[in-house]
Amino acid sequence: MRIKLLDQLRHRPATVGQLQAATSSSQQNVSKHLGVLHDAGVLRRRKDGTFVRYEITDPAVFELCDQVCGGLRRQLIELDQILHPQTAP
Repeated sequence: MRIKLLDQLRHRPATVGQLQAATSSSQQNVSKHLGVLHDAGVLRRRKDGTFVRYEITDPAVFELCDQVCGGLRRQLIELDQILHPQTAP
């Protein structure tokens, strides 16, 4: 869920309601994870009228996300090759 939220915030700030709709998750779940990311210093909150918008504090966090997701992607490809070996022509 936190990776989904970070991905949604990659290009622009968003409210809890916008993030809830984008992730198809409950308001309570989105708020909980936003709170964890905020407490960790990954996100900041900005008051915008009656809304609070969340935004990334340091875009370098996406380099870390890309490394983690890239590593997972490689593992999935390797596992798929083991489970579904191609027959040699």
